[in-house]
Amino acid sequence: MQSVQADDIIKEKELNPINYFLNYELTKEYNLIFLGVEASFTLIDFLLFFSSFLLGFVFALFFLIFAVAVLQKIFSRYEFEFNTDEYTITKYYKFFSYFRFRLRTISFGEVEEFLLSNHETGKALFSKGMENKEWFTFDIMTENGYIRLVKSDKEELDEVYEIFRELEEKLDIYFKFKVEFIEPLK
Repeated sequence: MQSVQADDIIKEKELNPINYFLNYELTKEYNLIFLGVEASFTLIDFLLFFSSFLLGFVFALFFLIFAVAVLQKIFSRYEFEFNTDEYTITKYYKFFSYFRFRLRTISFGEVEEFLLSNHETGKALFSKGMENKEWFTFDIMTENGYIRLVKSDKEELDEVYEIFRELEEKLDIYFKFKVEFIEPLK
């Protein structure tokens, strides 16, 4: 009785193949029978896959943003070009040592002074809460703002001072160089 029903279903499938979603392949060899059946795909499966795709996309997007931020911090640097022929200072952003973008160009006439200071000193967030942190900056003070050359903490002050002295030695005929430290907060 079962074979009659199976034959009826097979005949109906041949006449109207659209009503059936089960796709299979049956091959027979001498001592081997192979049956391959496609898994059924229901609306619940689709909703689960789609929601997983959306969640994965969102988390992947956050991971991608994080990865780009880390790469940008590790492999980027700012470069400054002091052109004494054209009397300009150009600030570049360099990424991966291959890509270089010009951010800003100013003339020597716009520069008021080069300032080494600790004006950025103030409260910073640490694991114990807000604590005083002393920051040292080396800036180009212009008529309408400043251009930051270096910002560092106390451990790197010697290197910042060395950069200050070298630039002062080479550019002192063009600019005024000034060191200004305020008493840090306790």
